[in-house]
Amino acid sequence: MTRSFFRGLSIRAAICVVLSLAFLMSCLWYNRRVTRSREQDEYREEYGSLLMASEYRSLKSDVLKNHEDVKSVFSAYDDTGRLLGYIVDVEMQTEAGYVHTQMSISDSGENLLNIRVIDEEEDGPYFSEEEMDILREQLKGARIPVSVRQDVAADIPYQVDYDPLLGLHDGVYYSKNEEPSKDGYTDYCEIEVSGGRIVRATWDAIDEQSHSTRSKDSISGDYKISGNIWADQAYRLQNHLVLVQDPVKLAMKSDGKTEIIEGVTIDISTFVKLVNACIGYSRTSYTKDMYLADHTAKENSDDKKETTPVPTPEVTQSPDPSEPTSQDTTPSAEPTKAPSQIGVIGGEDGVVSGDDENVLSDSVDGIPMSEIRAYIEGLPEDKIRTASLLTTVNQAYKFIREYLNWVG
Repeated sequence: MTRSFFRGLSIRAAICVVLSLAFLMSCLWYNRRVTRSREQDEYREEYGSLLMASEYRSLKSDVLKNHEDVKSVFSAYDDTGRLLGYIVDVEMQTEAGYVHTQMSISDSGENLLNIRVIDEEEDGPYFSEEEMDILREQLKGARIPVSVRQDVAADIPYQVDYDPLLGLHDGVYYSKNEEPSKDGYTDYCEIEVSGGRIVRATWDAIDEQSHSTRSKDSISGDYKISGNIWADQAYRLQNHLVLVQDPVKLAMKSDGKTEIIEGVTIDISTFVKLVNACIGYSRTSYTKDMYLADHTAKENSDDKKETTPVPTPEVTQSPDPSEPTSQDTTPSAEPTKAPSQIGVIGGEDGVVSGDDENVLSDSVDGIPMSEIRAYIEGLPEDKIRTASLLTTVNQAYKFIREYLNWVG
């Protein structure tokens, strides 16, 4: 056998080795591709209802060590590789019990896209599909972090730094503008009186064409103003009224603004007018049901030139609703008149001295109220379960906020 024979044999052997390696690499690549495709199919089946994507990647970040309640995070991409958002899995103990949720959050980390509750054997709150549909409708596209609109319940002790107005009768009272404002929304206000004190106030407005509310549109970004979103400012204003009781103490200036409520820069004159009307209705026991019944009857008879006007208490004409009237002196139920427990500086500016804790909480889930970006009504008559769900959302927000700042 000659040298040329061995050379040819070596070349053929090398070619066989190269072809074998290429074949093995192709098999390995194909197997990995099949495995990856199967894995992505499983991810799409699991997370597609939250956020449909072409590819899901498990997020490995040291930031996860700081958030033990966040069990896993996936980033989602379209077929061009563009980031669509994040899938966050949160399991944690809340005030209502153990809650396990999965949610999708926008790529900017600002908006909640979708959410679902994972049923567990652990002791915790149950959410029916009907209830989740209600919550999803309210949370869809909402900016995070988020809170229940009314964090103060009517049956808990209230701060009594300010005396209640005289002559208020317990019940729910309502007032609405006859015509829409310049922005196209018709404003309405509702207060609840318990024990002679205002324990809840709600201010919102409805677009008669779209049937959407100003607060909801401000949360979605369809209604924009300078400063905090309108829903946030209205929420702060409502809570401050519950604290001071008297609209005069909101310190509205001649231009309709107030400078004593942090974060409130909107014109509050409409709110003050409608609240004064509600206070007047409370003093005459003209309830929300009576108001709506009368106005429904009025709307049904608009074709008649003469209609019976809705009785409007004379007290609403007074610029100071706290000034006693003839109706104030003969209330049917004596209102609670708890004396002020701490000093008040400047009765009309809402400034309180002393270090007593304010029951109007200044934080939600450890997040300052100034950082809350959206408020929802939640499940009717069940704020605790709603709050437990939102706690998991806010926990996801804490992770996303830290993660995006870290990678940025």
